[in-house]
Amino acid sequence: MTTTFIKSTTALSLVLLLSACGLSNKQKFETYTQSYQQANYCEAAGAVLDDKDICNKTVEDMDLEDYNIDEKLNAGTALFLAKKTELSNALFTTASTSIQEGFASSGIGRGTAEVVANASLVDYNPMIMDSIYLHAYSFMNALSLKDKEEAKIQINRAYAVQQNAVKEFSREIEKQKQETAKETAEMDTAVRQGNNQNISSVMSNYAEFSKWKGYADFVNPYVTYLSGLYFMLNGTSSSDYETASNYLKRVRGMMYNNPYVQEDLALADRLASGQRNIIEPTAWVVFENGEITNLKDFKIDLPIFLVTKDVKTVSLALPYPNERAEAYPNISVSNGKQSAQTYLLTNMDNIFISEFKERLPGIVAKAVTKLTIQTAAQVALRQSTKGTDAELIGEIAGFSVGAYSVATTTADTRSWYGLPKNVQLAKIKKNGNNLTLQVGSQTLNVSVPEEGHSLIYVRVPVSGTTPAISVFDL
Repeated sequence: MTTTFIKSTTALSLVLLLSACGLSNKQKFETYTQSYQQANYCEAAGAVLDDKDICNKTVEDMDLEDYNIDEKLNAGTALFLAKKTELSNALFTTASTSIQEGFASSGIGRGTAEVVANASLVDYNPMIMDSIYLHAYSFMNALSLKDKEEAKIQINRAYAVQQNAVKEFSREIEKQKQETAKETAEMDTAVRQGNNQNISSVMSNYAEFSKWKGYADFVNPYVTYLSGLYFMLNGTSSSDYETASNYLKRVRGMMYNNPYVQEDLALADRLASGQRNIIEPTAWVVFENGEITNLKDFKIDLPIFLVTKDVKTVSLALPYPNERAEAYPNISVSNGKQSAQTYLLTNMDNIFISEFKERLPGIVAKAVTKLTIQTAAQVALRQSTKGTDAELIGEIAGFSVGAYSVATTTADTRSWYGLPKNVQLAKIKKNGNNLTLQVGSQTLNVSVPEEGHSLIYVRVPVSGTTPAISVFDL
Protein backbone atom coordinates (compact mmCIF):
# COMPACT_ATOMS: atom_id res chain seq x y z
CA MET A 1 0.00 0.00 0.00
CA THR A 2 2.81 2.39 0.89
CA THR A 3 4.62 1.63 -2.36
CA THR A 4 1.50 2.36 -4.39
CA PHE A 5 0.95 5.61 -2.53
CA ILE A 6 4.54 6.65 -3.22
CA LYS A 7 4.14 5.86 -6.93
CA SER A 8 0.94 7.91 -7.13
CA THR A 9 2.35 10.93 -5.36
CA THR A 10 5.55 10.68 -7.38
CA ALA A 11 3.50 10.73 -10.57
CA LEU A 12 1.68 13.83 -9.35
CA SER A 13 4.96 15.53 -8.48
CA LEU A 14 6.24 14.78 -11.98
CA VAL A 15 3.11 16.31 -13.47
CA LEU A 16 3.59 19.52 -11.51
CA LEU A 17 7.24 19.62 -12.58
CA LEU A 18 6.26 19.16 -16.22
CA SER A 19 3.73 21.97 -15.96
CA ALA A 20 6.35 24.30 -14.49
CA CYS A 21 8.78 23.49 -17.33
CA GLY A 22 6.14 24.26 -19.92
CA LEU A 23 5.37 27.64 -18.37
CA SER A 24 9.07 28.50 -18.34
CA ASN A 25 9.40 27.62 -22.02
CA LYS A 26 6.38 29.77 -22.90
CA GLN A 27 7.69 32.73 -20.93
CA LYS A 28 11.07 32.41 -22.62
CA PHE A 29 9.62 32.84 -26.08
CA GLU A 30 7.27 35.61 -24.98
CA THR A 31 10.35 37.53 -23.85
CA TYR A 32 12.04 36.69 -27.14
CA THR A 33 9.13 38.09 -29.15
CA GLN A 34 8.91 41.28 -27.12
CA SER A 35 12.64 41.95 -27.45
CA TYR A 36 12.62 41.03 -31.13
CA GLN A 37 9.79 43.46 -31.88
CA GLN A 38 11.77 46.24 -30.20
CA ALA A 39 14.91 45.38 -32.23
CA ASN A 40 16.74 44.31 -29.06
CA TYR A 41 18.21 41.33 -30.85
CA CYS A 42 20.95 40.43 -28.37
CA GLU A 43 18.34 40.42 -25.62
CA ALA A 44 16.05 38.26 -27.74
CA ALA A 45 18.78 35.69 -28.39
CA GLY A 46 19.74 35.73 -24.72
CA ALA A 47 16.16 34.95 -23.70
CA VAL A 48 16.04 31.88 -25.95
CA LEU A 49 19.48 30.58 -24.96
CA ASP A 50 19.19 31.51 -21.27
CA ASP A 51 22.33 33.61 -21.59
CA LYS A 52 21.98 37.37 -21.16
CA ASP A 53 25.62 37.86 -22.18
CA ILE A 54 25.37 35.85 -25.41
CA CYS A 55 26.48 38.67 -27.71
CA ASN A 56 29.77 38.87 -25.84
CA LYS A 57 30.45 35.16 -26.22
CA THR A 58 32.36 33.26 -28.89
CA VAL A 59 31.36 30.00 -30.51
CA GLU A 60 33.93 28.24 -28.31
CA ASP A 61 32.05 29.47 -25.23
CA MET A 62 28.84 27.74 -26.31
CA ASP A 63 27.74 24.13 -25.97
CA LEU A 64 25.53 23.94 -29.05
CA GLU A 65 24.15 20.54 -28.07
CA ASP A 66 22.34 22.16 -25.13
CA TYR A 67 19.77 23.78 -27.42
CA ASN A 68 16.70 22.48 -29.21
CA ILE A 69 16.25 23.11 -32.93
CA ASP A 70 13.65 25.85 -32.45
CA GLU A 71 15.97 27.62 -30.02
CA LYS A 72 18.80 27.49 -32.55
CA LEU A 73 16.60 28.84 -35.36
CA ASN A 74 15.14 31.71 -33.36
CA ALA A 75 18.38 32.67 -31.63
CA GLY A 76 20.30 32.29 -34.89
CA THR A 77 17.96 34.81 -36.53
CA ALA A 78 18.31 37.32 -33.70
CA LEU A 79 22.09 37.01 -33.74
CA PHE A 80 22.13 37.43 -37.52
CA LEU A 81 20.26 40.71 -37.06
CA ALA A 82 22.64 41.70 -34.26
CA LYS A 83 25.48 41.07 -36.75
CA LYS A 84 27.01 38.37 -34.61
CA THR A 85 27.80 36.36 -37.71
CA GLU A 86 29.93 33.57 -36.24
CA LEU A 87 27.43 32.81 -33.47
CA SER A 88 24.50 32.91 -35.87
CA ASN A 89 26.31 30.71 -38.36
CA ALA A 90 27.15 28.09 -35.74
CA LEU A 91 23.52 27.85 -34.61
CA PHE A 92 22.17 27.57 -38.15
CA THR A 93 24.80 25.00 -39.12
CA THR A 94 24.02 22.71 -36.19
CA ALA A 95 20.28 23.23 -36.67
CA SER A 96 20.61 22.16 -40.30
CA THR A 97 22.59 19.07 -39.31
CA SER A 98 20.00 18.09 -36.69
CA ILE A 99 17.13 18.58 -39.13
CA GLN A 100 18.77 16.48 -41.83
CA GLU A 101 19.59 13.73 -39.34
CA GLY A 102 15.96 13.75 -38.25
CA PHE A 103 14.80 13.48 -41.86
CA ALA A 104 17.06 10.49 -42.40
CA SER A 105 16.14 8.63 -39.22
CA SER A 106 12.49 9.14 -38.36
CA GLY A 107 11.00 11.53 -40.84
CA ILE A 108 9.61 14.97 -40.21
CA GLY A 109 6.38 16.51 -39.10
CA ARG A 110 4.89 18.30 -36.13
CA GLY A 111 4.21 15.69 -33.49
CA THR A 112 1.39 15.46 -30.98
CA ALA A 113 3.43 16.03 -27.86
CA GLU A 114 0.52 18.02 -26.43
CA VAL A 115 -1.27 14.80 -25.48
CA VAL A 116 1.64 12.56 -24.56
CA ALA A 117 4.32 14.72 -22.95
CA ASN A 118 5.26 18.25 -22.03
CA ALA A 119 6.44 19.98 -25.20
CA SER A 120 9.46 21.60 -23.56
CA LEU A 121 10.95 18.18 -22.81
CA VAL A 122 11.07 16.99 -26.42
CA ASP A 123 12.88 18.60 -29.33
CA TYR A 124 11.01 20.75 -31.80
CA ASN A 125 9.88 18.91 -34.93
CA PRO A 126 10.80 21.31 -37.74
CA MET A 127 8.63 22.13 -40.70
CA ILE A 128 9.95 21.72 -44.24
CA MET A 129 9.85 25.50 -44.64
CA ASP A 130 12.29 25.81 -41.71
CA SER A 131 14.79 23.47 -43.33
CA ILE A 132 14.73 25.55 -46.51
CA TYR A 133 14.62 29.09 -45.13
CA LEU A 134 17.58 28.71 -42.79
CA HIS A 135 19.82 28.52 -45.87
CA ALA A 136 18.84 32.10 -46.78
CA TYR A 137 20.41 33.30 -43.53
CA SER A 138 23.38 30.94 -43.90
CA PHE A 139 23.85 32.31 -47.43
CA MET A 140 23.95 35.89 -46.15
CA ASN A 141 26.21 34.93 -43.26
CA ALA A 142 28.63 33.54 -45.85
CA LEU A 143 28.44 36.78 -47.84
CA SER A 144 29.11 38.71 -44.63
CA LEU A 145 32.27 36.65 -44.16
CA LYS A 146 33.12 37.26 -47.87
CA ASP A 147 33.09 33.53 -48.48
CA LYS A 148 31.39 33.07 -51.84
CA GLU A 149 32.22 29.38 -52.01
CA GLU A 150 30.31 28.81 -48.78
CA ALA A 151 27.48 30.94 -50.16
CA LYS A 152 27.30 28.58 -53.14
CA ILE A 153 27.27 25.58 -50.80
CA GLN A 154 24.29 27.01 -48.93
CA ILE A 155 22.42 27.56 -52.19
CA ASN A 156 23.04 23.98 -53.25
CA ARG A 157 21.89 22.68 -49.88
CA ALA A 158 18.68 24.66 -50.07
CA TYR A 159 18.03 23.17 -53.50
CA ALA A 160 18.68 19.64 -52.23
CA VAL A 161 16.26 20.10 -49.33
CA GLN A 162 13.55 21.35 -51.67
CA GLN A 163 14.13 18.43 -54.03
CA ASN A 164 13.68 15.90 -51.22
CA ALA A 165 10.79 17.68 -49.49
CA VAL A 166 7.90 16.01 -51.32
CA LYS A 167 9.26 12.52 -50.71
CA GLU A 168 9.99 13.20 -47.06
CA PHE A 169 6.59 14.76 -46.47
CA SER A 170 4.75 11.83 -48.07
CA ARG A 171 6.74 9.41 -45.95
CA GLU A 172 5.83 11.22 -42.74
CA ILE A 173 2.13 11.46 -43.56
CA GLU A 174 2.00 7.74 -44.32
CA LYS A 175 3.79 7.01 -41.05
CA GLN A 176 1.20 9.02 -39.11
CA LYS A 177 -1.67 7.20 -40.82
CA GLN A 178 -0.22 3.80 -39.99
CA GLU A 179 0.31 4.68 -36.34
CA THR A 180 -3.24 5.98 -35.94
CA ALA A 181 -4.74 2.98 -37.77
CA LYS A 182 -2.88 0.61 -35.46
CA GLU A 183 -4.22 2.36 -32.37
CA THR A 184 -7.83 2.58 -33.54
CA ALA A 185 -7.84 -1.08 -34.63
CA GLU A 186 -7.67 -2.09 -30.95
CA MET A 187 -10.73 -0.01 -29.97
CA ASP A 188 -14.26 -1.24 -29.38
CA THR A 189 -16.48 -0.47 -32.40
CA ALA A 190 -18.56 2.13 -30.54
CA VAL A 191 -15.45 3.83 -29.21
CA ARG A 192 -13.89 3.86 -32.68
CA GLN A 193 -17.02 5.45 -34.15
CA GLY A 194 -17.03 8.09 -31.43
CA ASN A 195 -13.33 8.70 -32.03
CA ASN A 196 -13.93 9.24 -35.76
CA GLN A 197 -16.82 11.62 -35.00
CA ASN A 198 -14.55 13.65 -32.74
CA ILE A 199 -11.86 13.84 -35.43
CA SER A 200 -14.40 15.24 -37.90
CA SER A 201 -15.70 17.67 -35.29
CA VAL A 202 -12.23 19.03 -34.54
CA MET A 203 -11.35 19.36 -38.23
CA SER A 204 -14.44 21.52 -38.83
CA ASN A 205 -12.88 24.21 -36.63
CA TYR A 206 -10.08 24.67 -39.18
CA ALA A 207 -12.31 25.12 -42.24
CA GLU A 208 -11.26 28.75 -42.74
CA PHE A 209 -7.75 27.69 -43.73
CA SER A 210 -8.88 25.84 -46.85
CA LYS A 211 -8.35 29.05 -48.86
CA TRP A 212 -4.61 29.17 -48.13
CA LYS A 213 -2.42 27.80 -50.90
CA GLY A 214 1.35 27.56 -50.84
CA TYR A 215 3.84 27.20 -53.68
CA ALA A 216 4.28 23.97 -55.60
CA ASP A 217 6.46 21.23 -54.08
CA PHE A 218 7.36 23.31 -50.99
CA VAL A 219 9.42 25.73 -53.10
CA ASN A 220 10.28 29.01 -51.37
CA PRO A 221 10.45 31.72 -54.09
CA TYR A 222 12.73 33.90 -51.95
CA VAL A 223 15.39 31.26 -51.41
CA THR A 224 15.10 30.15 -55.04
CA TYR A 225 15.46 33.75 -56.22
CA LEU A 226 18.64 34.24 -54.16
CA SER A 227 20.01 31.10 -55.81
CA GLY A 228 19.25 32.41 -59.30
CA LEU A 229 20.70 35.82 -58.51
CA TYR A 230 23.92 34.29 -57.20
CA PHE A 231 24.50 32.15 -60.30
CA MET A 232 23.61 35.03 -62.60
CA LEU A 233 26.14 37.40 -61.01
CA ASN A 234 28.88 34.84 -60.28
CA GLY A 235 28.54 32.58 -63.28
CA THR A 236 31.63 31.56 -65.22
CA SER A 237 30.05 29.33 -67.84
CA SER A 238 26.92 28.86 -69.91
CA SER A 239 25.93 26.09 -67.51
CA ASP A 240 25.94 28.54 -64.58
CA TYR A 241 23.77 31.00 -66.50
CA GLU A 242 21.38 28.24 -67.50
CA THR A 243 21.12 27.30 -63.84
CA ALA A 244 20.34 30.92 -63.00
CA SER A 245 17.71 31.02 -65.72
CA ASN A 246 16.07 27.82 -64.47
CA TYR A 247 15.87 29.12 -60.91
CA LEU A 248 14.44 32.46 -62.01
CA LYS A 249 11.90 30.84 -64.34
CA ARG A 250 10.59 28.89 -61.40
CA VAL A 251 10.26 32.07 -59.37
CA ARG A 252 8.56 33.92 -62.22
CA GLY A 253 5.97 31.16 -62.46
CA MET A 254 5.03 31.76 -58.83
CA MET A 255 5.51 35.56 -58.63
CA TYR A 256 4.58 36.69 -62.12
CA ASN A 257 3.71 40.25 -61.05
CA ASN A 258 7.16 41.04 -59.69
CA PRO A 259 8.86 43.21 -62.36
CA TYR A 260 12.37 42.69 -60.97
CA VAL A 261 12.11 38.93 -61.30
CA GLN A 262 11.06 39.44 -64.93
CA GLU A 263 14.05 41.72 -65.56
CA ASP A 264 16.54 39.35 -63.98
CA LEU A 265 15.18 36.36 -65.86
CA ALA A 266 15.53 38.20 -69.16
CA LEU A 267 19.13 39.05 -68.27
CA ALA A 268 19.94 35.48 -67.23
CA ASP A 269 18.48 34.19 -70.51
CA ARG A 270 20.69 36.57 -72.50
CA LEU A 271 23.75 35.42 -70.59
CA ALA A 272 22.80 31.76 -71.07
CA SER A 273 22.48 32.34 -74.82
CA GLY A 274 26.08 33.52 -75.00
CA GLN A 275 25.67 37.28 -74.73
CA ARG A 276 28.16 38.70 -72.27
CA ASN A 277 26.52 42.00 -71.47
CA ILE A 278 28.22 43.88 -68.66
CA ILE A 279 25.74 44.46 -65.85
CA GLU A 280 25.96 47.98 -64.51
CA PRO A 281 26.61 48.27 -60.75
CA THR A 282 23.26 47.41 -59.19
CA ALA A 283 21.73 47.06 -55.74
CA TRP A 284 19.04 44.53 -54.92
CA VAL A 285 16.96 45.32 -51.82
CA VAL A 286 15.43 42.45 -49.88
CA PHE A 287 12.81 43.53 -47.33
CA GLU A 288 11.78 41.02 -44.65
CA ASN A 289 8.48 42.49 -43.55
CA GLY A 290 6.44 41.92 -40.39
CA GLU A 291 6.05 38.69 -38.45
CA ILE A 292 5.05 35.29 -39.77
CA THR A 293 1.89 33.58 -38.54
CA ASN A 294 2.59 31.70 -35.34
CA LEU A 295 0.54 29.16 -33.38
CA LYS A 296 -1.73 29.64 -30.41
CA ASP A 297 -3.42 27.23 -28.03
CA PHE A 298 -6.83 26.03 -29.23
CA LYS A 299 -8.83 24.06 -26.65
CA ILE A 300 -11.92 22.05 -27.39
CA ASP A 301 -14.08 19.81 -25.18
CA LEU A 302 -14.79 16.37 -26.60
CA PRO A 303 -17.05 13.54 -25.42
CA ILE A 304 -15.07 10.29 -25.18
CA PHE A 305 -17.31 7.21 -25.57
CA LEU A 306 -15.86 4.33 -23.58
CA VAL A 307 -16.38 0.58 -23.68
CA THR A 308 -18.19 0.85 -20.34
CA LYS A 309 -20.75 3.14 -22.03
CA ASP A 310 -19.55 5.94 -19.78
CA VAL A 311 -19.14 9.30 -21.47
CA LYS A 312 -16.28 11.47 -20.32
CA THR A 313 -15.94 15.04 -21.51
CA VAL A 314 -12.27 15.91 -21.77
CA SER A 315 -10.33 18.87 -23.03
CA LEU A 316 -8.00 18.64 -26.00
CA ALA A 317 -5.49 21.30 -26.97
CA LEU A 318 -4.21 21.72 -30.50
CA PRO A 319 -2.12 24.36 -32.29
CA TYR A 320 -4.12 26.96 -34.22
CA PRO A 321 -2.63 29.49 -36.68
CA ASN A 322 -2.50 33.04 -35.36
CA GLU A 323 -1.95 35.57 -38.15
CA ARG A 324 0.24 38.57 -37.32
CA ALA A 325 0.66 41.93 -39.02
CA GLU A 326 3.07 43.22 -41.62
CA ALA A 327 5.16 46.25 -40.73
CA TYR A 328 4.59 48.25 -43.95
CA PRO A 329 2.88 47.67 -47.30
CA ASN A 330 6.26 48.27 -48.97
CA ILE A 331 9.43 50.35 -48.75
CA SER A 332 11.36 52.28 -51.41
CA VAL A 333 14.95 52.95 -52.39
CA SER A 334 16.41 55.95 -54.23
CA ASN A 335 19.78 56.56 -55.90
CA GLY A 336 19.27 60.33 -56.10
CA LYS A 337 18.00 60.21 -59.68
CA GLN A 338 15.34 57.54 -59.57
CA SER A 339 13.53 55.46 -57.00
CA ALA A 340 12.07 51.98 -56.87
CA GLN A 341 9.57 50.40 -54.50
CA THR A 342 9.53 46.83 -53.27
CA TYR A 343 7.19 44.21 -54.71
CA LEU A 344 6.14 40.94 -53.13
CA LEU A 345 8.63 38.12 -53.62
CA THR A 346 7.33 35.52 -51.16
CA ASN A 347 4.26 35.29 -48.92
CA MET A 348 5.61 33.42 -45.91
CA ASP A 349 2.17 33.16 -44.31
CA ASN A 350 1.04 31.21 -47.36
CA ILE A 351 3.94 28.80 -46.96
CA PHE A 352 3.43 28.34 -43.22
CA ILE A 353 -0.34 27.90 -43.20
CA SER A 354 -0.37 25.72 -46.31
CA GLU A 355 2.14 23.29 -44.83
CA PHE A 356 0.33 23.33 -41.49
CA LYS A 357 -2.96 22.62 -43.30
CA GLU A 358 -1.45 19.60 -45.06
CA ARG A 359 -0.23 18.19 -41.76
CA LEU A 360 -3.42 18.95 -39.86
CA PRO A 361 -5.46 15.77 -40.59
CA GLY A 362 -2.66 13.60 -39.25
CA ILE A 363 -2.12 15.84 -36.22
CA VAL A 364 -5.81 15.84 -35.30
CA ALA A 365 -6.34 12.11 -35.89
CA LYS A 366 -3.39 11.17 -33.74
CA ALA A 367 -4.17 13.69 -30.99
CA VAL A 368 -7.84 12.70 -30.66
CA THR A 369 -6.97 9.00 -30.73
CA LYS A 370 -4.28 9.42 -28.08
CA LEU A 371 -6.73 11.32 -25.87
CA THR A 372 -9.36 8.59 -26.25
CA ILE A 373 -6.85 5.92 -25.22
CA GLN A 374 -5.57 8.04 -22.34
CA THR A 375 -9.08 8.66 -21.00
CA ALA A 376 -9.97 4.98 -21.23
CA ALA A 377 -6.85 4.12 -19.25
CA GLN A 378 -7.80 6.67 -16.59
CA VAL A 379 -11.29 5.19 -16.17
CA ALA A 380 -9.93 1.64 -16.08
CA LEU A 381 -7.48 2.62 -13.33
CA ARG A 382 -10.25 4.09 -11.19
CA GLN A 383 -12.53 1.11 -11.69
CA SER A 384 -9.78 -1.34 -10.76
CA THR A 385 -9.53 0.14 -7.25
CA LYS A 386 -13.23 0.81 -6.60
CA GLY A 387 -14.72 -1.02 -3.59
CA THR A 388 -11.38 -2.33 -2.33
CA ASP A 389 -9.07 -1.38 0.48
CA ALA A 390 -7.07 0.50 -2.12
CA GLU A 391 -9.99 2.75 -3.11
CA LEU A 392 -8.41 5.83 -1.54
CA ILE A 393 -5.14 5.09 -3.25
CA GLY A 394 -7.02 4.53 -6.50
CA GLU A 395 -8.61 7.94 -6.15
CA ILE A 396 -5.16 9.46 -5.69
CA ALA A 397 -3.87 7.50 -8.68
CA GLY A 398 -6.86 8.61 -10.72
CA PHE A 399 -6.24 12.18 -9.68
CA SER A 400 -2.63 11.81 -10.78
CA VAL A 401 -3.68 10.59 -14.22
CA GLY A 402 -6.29 13.32 -14.45
CA ALA A 403 -3.74 15.94 -13.46
CA TYR A 404 -1.39 14.54 -16.09
CA SER A 405 -4.15 14.98 -18.66
CA VAL A 406 -4.61 18.60 -17.62
CA ALA A 407 -0.87 19.24 -17.62
CA THR A 408 -0.40 17.83 -21.08
CA THR A 409 -3.52 19.41 -22.58
CA THR A 410 -1.41 22.27 -23.82
CA ALA A 411 -0.65 22.46 -27.51
CA ASP A 412 2.87 22.49 -28.88
CA THR A 413 2.82 26.02 -30.30
CA ARG A 414 6.54 26.31 -30.93
CA SER A 415 7.62 27.65 -34.29
CA TRP A 416 10.23 29.85 -35.92
CA TYR A 417 8.84 33.12 -34.57
CA GLY A 418 11.57 35.31 -36.06
CA LEU A 419 10.62 34.79 -39.71
CA PRO A 420 8.88 37.56 -41.68
CA LYS A 421 5.25 37.68 -42.79
CA ASN A 422 6.43 38.32 -46.33
CA VAL A 423 9.58 39.08 -48.28
CA GLN A 424 9.70 41.90 -50.83
CA LEU A 425 12.20 42.86 -53.52
CA ALA A 426 13.41 46.03 -55.21
CA LYS A 427 16.23 46.66 -57.67
CA ILE A 428 18.01 49.89 -58.57
CA LYS A 429 21.17 50.95 -60.40
CA LYS A 430 23.85 52.52 -58.28
CA ASN A 431 24.70 56.19 -58.64
CA GLY A 432 27.75 56.73 -56.50
CA ASN A 433 28.19 55.16 -53.09
CA ASN A 434 24.98 56.15 -51.37
CA LEU A 435 21.38 54.99 -51.52
CA THR A 436 18.38 56.24 -49.56
CA LEU A 437 15.77 53.94 -48.07
CA GLN A 438 12.29 55.14 -47.18
CA VAL A 439 10.92 52.82 -44.50
CA GLY A 440 7.59 54.13 -43.28
CA SER A 441 8.33 57.62 -41.98
CA GLN A 442 12.03 56.86 -41.59
CA THR A 443 14.52 58.10 -44.19
CA LEU A 444 17.77 56.16 -43.98
CA ASN A 445 21.03 56.62 -45.85
CA VAL A 446 22.88 53.46 -46.79
CA SER A 447 26.51 53.39 -47.92
CA VAL A 448 27.30 50.93 -50.71
CA PRO A 449 30.42 50.25 -52.77
CA GLU A 450 30.34 52.42 -55.90
CA GLU A 451 31.38 49.50 -58.08
CA GLY A 452 30.10 45.95 -58.17
CA HIS A 453 26.77 44.62 -57.04
CA SER A 454 25.20 44.73 -53.60
CA LEU A 455 22.45 42.99 -51.69
CA ILE A 456 20.80 45.32 -49.19
CA TYR A 457 18.97 43.39 -46.51
CA VAL A 458 16.26 45.22 -44.52
CA ARG A 459 14.37 43.70 -41.58
CA VAL A 460 11.42 45.36 -39.82
CA PRO A 461 9.31 43.10 -37.56
CA VAL A 462 6.72 45.74 -36.52
CA SER A 463 5.85 49.24 -37.66
CA GLY A 464 8.01 51.93 -36.09
CA THR A 465 10.89 49.63 -35.18
CA THR A 466 14.35 50.78 -36.24
CA PRO A 467 15.19 48.72 -39.33
CA ALA A 468 18.05 46.25 -39.19
CA ILE A 469 20.10 46.84 -42.35
CA SER A 470 23.03 44.89 -43.77
CA VAL A 471 24.91 45.38 -47.04
CA PHE A 472 26.52 42.37 -48.74
CA ASP A 473 28.75 42.23 -51.79
CA LEU A 474 27.33 40.02 -54.52
